[in-house]
Amino acid sequence: MSESDEPSITHDIDWPMLDKSRYIPLNILSTFTVRSLLYPFTLVRTRLQVQIQSTIYKGTWHALTTTVRHEGFRSLYKGFLVYNCQLLPGLIYITTFEATRSHANILSRNEYLRAGLAGSIASLIAQILACPIDIISQHMQLVGLTSPEKKAHTKDGLKSISNTAVDLSKLKRRQIRRIHVPNEIRNSNYLIFKHICRTILYENVSDTSTSQFSLKGFYRGYFISSFLFSLTSAIWWPSYYFYQRQMLKIEANFSKSNMFPLPLLVIQCVAGPLSSLTSTLVTNPLDVCRTRIQVEQERRTVNQIMRELWQEERFRVFTKGLTARLSHSCVYSLFIIFGYETVKRISLKEEYKGQVRW
Repeated sequence: MSESDEPSITHDIDWPMLDKSRYIPLNILSTFTVRSLLYPFTLVRTRLQVQIQSTIYKGTWHALTTTVRHEGFRSLYKGFLVYNCQLLPGLIYITTFEATRSHANILSRNEYLRAGLAGSIASLIAQILACPIDIISQHMQLVGLTSPEKKAHTKDGLKSISNTAVDLSKLKRRQIRRIHVPNEIRNSNYLIFKHICRTILYENVSDTSTSQFSLKGFYRGYFISSFLFSLTSAIWWPSYYFYQRQMLKIEANFSKSNMFPLPLLVIQCVAGPLSSLTSTLVTNPLDVCRTRIQVEQERRTVNQIMRELWQEERFRVFTKGLTARLSHSCVYSLFIIFGYETVKRISLKEEYKGQVRW
């Protein structure tokens, strides 16, 4: 390739360059595949964030093995079908992001600013549908989570309540009150789903036989969710393009030494997890707070939850469930970027195929 051709080669595929009839179904298939593989980490992250200190699980791996041992492998996919209803808001998110980023050219040529703005707007719109799905799936993920008293074990067996009363006295002051799911329906995901939806729908109604109900329960924590995911997107996308550009510069310096250039997709698959690492570290306390708000039956403000988390965890609030969240977000970003960028290349219109670096 001659030097005169280089300016026509782009590293980024913009929205008008895509064949939407191919891009949309392939994007849904790619996202569903990644979500299916990584769902156990989503479930474990929710459980770690809800427990008080380390009363149930010691960490990510302990949570995974304990859940499988006591509840069976299928329990790692509790709420999976409901969770994948997020494919629709996910599609709305990515299409809104791409379209907004493309049209934001009229406001600024700075790619980081355009990416941050587009990510924030896309998150705000997607959360209208995503928030209720999140709440239901989180409640389903917590079905079977054992109380601290039942998890107090020693080498010789189960401790007596009297022996653990001192250790648990502080934790008993306020345990996380969740929706109770009767044991007899716990083997049916449909019945669990129905019970949780009905409880949320009538949570402020004493007589469920009446026609009174409220959708407010499905939007609990909506504002903090919208803020969290908008902030995450505003950090993630600029970080993604920043890391990608920096690695392209490093690669360009190496290529001058006649070294074999890396495929662009490899660079992008490294930039994705790095951007997830950045955004996850910054937003983890907010994510813990959001989860608490959405799964507790008691209605409390963000300030109350944050004060309580500080009293319980102190600086551990910055790392609570972080390993599971990092594992999920970084691996998720690796696979989702691989799928996202591959699908974009497959969906590229014919007239642009010679203008994109592969």
